[in-house]
Amino acid sequence: MPEGEFKLVKISLNGNNVRETVAKVLNACDMSTKLLDKIPKSTPKMDISNPDFEKAYQKYTEDFENITRIKRKIEERKAINNIIEWVLENSATAKEKYESTFATRDQVQSLKDHLCNTYGIKEVKHDNGWNISHIRGALQSLVSLATQHSNEMTNLEGRIIALGQFTGVSLDGDVYLNIIDVRNEWLSLIKKVSQEDSALIEIPKYEKALSSILRNIHICRRKFMPKVSAFQYCNHLRQLITSIGDFYGRGNKFPSTVPESLSKYQIVVEPEAGPLMVSPTGQFITPSSCPAGELITYIGNHLDEATLLMTEYNINKHVEKALYNEVVERFGLLELHKDDSITPGLMILCCQRLLTRSDKLHKKLQGNILYITHYYSVLSEGVLCIPWNFK
Repeated sequence: MPEGEFKLVKISLNGNNVRETVAKVLNACDMSTKLLDKIPKSTPKMDISNPDFEKAYQKYTEDFENITRIKRKIEERKAINNIIEWVLENSATAKEKYESTFATRDQVQSLKDHLCNTYGIKEVKHDNGWNISHIRGALQSLVSLATQHSNEMTNLEGRIIALGQFTGVSLDGDVYLNIIDVRNEWLSLIKKVSQEDSALIEIPKYEKALSSILRNIHICRRKFMPKVSAFQYCNHLRQLITSIGDFYGRGNKFPSTVPESLSKYQIVVEPEAGPLMVSPTGQFITPSSCPAGELITYIGNHLDEATLLMTEYNINKHVEKALYNEVVERFGLLELHKDDSITPGLMILCCQRLLTRSDKLHKKLQGNILYITHYYSVLSEGVLCIPWNFK
């Protein structure tokens, strides 16, 4: 393009007609309006103030509200108000589904055994929440990958392999493979797994540094925290340490009401998008992106709450374990699990209420897998899901 000079163009836009406004801009800039002239002019829009329109709109609104009301009544009638009736209706179906997946589960175990025996892998496991068919497919892909790249598989000797929601080395040193990733992503990790391990060595150093600037608070991880790689976790710790260091560098301090030592308290550092909260177990949960001033103020204001919740949890976890074992034994369950969001306190209430109905539920629940969550459902693998606060 030949060089030229910019020309300042001032245009007063005070009309409400889009076509005329565009034409005005084009003319002011000495640009052609031929294309604009070819576009047919639009017909005037309906005047919504027209009485007929208002009448039609009012009828539409009334019809919509009536339909919504009817739908709500239908849903209320369909609502499950009795766990005994629901279990009686669905326990047989659940058993049938469980038995129908026997061949798939057997294949899954065979594939796991093959990987362990052939490549010296310590254990192959998978996260909960995945359909057994997805697990089988992922294991078949891993076996195929291992056959084609047997030399690289020596890097996994003695390691625990987990199929989950990310690809990387976990905080426990397990090698995670994301089920939905392509095989090249898996191979890339397997080749450089020793490099990923280097982050595991750095984690204790970062945790110690963070603890020291937060009055020796205990840096820990909660059981159901979002899955992250060791490398990502190091970045999260580094980010929070930097933020708190800057906070102190500006002359700020802990509130005078906060004890000199916080060693009896616990804090969990999670990804940037996490909440700032006290967990049901009494741990402080903070996102790594939390401003230092906000975090320190929050800790100071919620120490009593954390103490109370920690005390309750230390009692409840033992009660929960005892009730868990009693429910499994009393009902003859194959397995009993709970959703991550079900706290020990909620699980205790659920187990106690189940046991009061053992005379009516025992035979139907026997030989089933029970999953405590927030809804009723029968999963494709034959798992019975019930809400913890069932009626």
